[in-house]
Amino acid sequence: MSRQTVLLPVIFPDPALHPLSDSSITGLENFDIVLFGYWKIPENTSPETARESHETEAEAVLYEMAATFSRAGASTDIQLHFGPGSEDDRELQRRISEETDCDVVLIADELTAFNNILVPMRDDRHRRQIVDFVSLFDVEDIFVLELYHATADEDGIESAEQMLASVEETLRDGEFTEADIETTVEIADDAKAAITEKARGHNIVVTGQPAGDRLFSPICEFVDEQTSTPIAVVRD
Repeated sequence: MSRQTVLLPVIFPDPALHPLSDSSITGLENFDIVLFGYWKIPENTSPETARESHETEAEAVLYEMAATFSRAGASTDIQLHFGPGSEDDRELQRRISEETDCDVVLIADELTAFNNILVPMRDDRHRRQIVDFVSLFDVEDIFVLELYHATADEDGIESAEQMLASVEETLRDGEFTEADIETTVEIADDAKAAITEKARGHNIVVTGQPAGDRLFSPICEFVDEQTSTPIAVVRD
């Protein structure tokens, strides 16, 4: 299976992910990490002036982070850009993902070991992309991968169970075993709240990109706002 490029936006002047802990990042040998630094400059400040004032500082942070990912086995590249500080972070993340043509966008305020993975699935539209992504992790480093679906009523249980069972079967055709995977279907009046509660018990959420030109689905945005769990958005 080919390597995948994971984009990690690092928003300056106060990057949430700095510093990184070496002990919490493992098993990234099959990924190319792009640390996309973006320094949000104040109004009436030119990019040239901001770069002259902050380039050395920002590069030091990015290279320090890159070294941590490299020690975890990932090849790592850094980019640094200066631009308007008025742009909404979500729109900025979407635009960055388009510019870098990455496979996955990782949005995180903190990172821990990627060994407890939640995959909330509304349907199987992104099945292939999600399977390809999670299959690149070292199975020996994964404690559990939970496939999850929240349904509004009992009528949706059977079809949801069949969908998740099919995804599980595809994963088990690779290196995952039955012991590595959990499948959960729950009845929930509020799917966003149910997925968010689940996300709090995992250290990464993997989801597909919604239709259109958005990067985040509404549920993904809600999980990001309500938890500190990193979210990997697998792009189409």
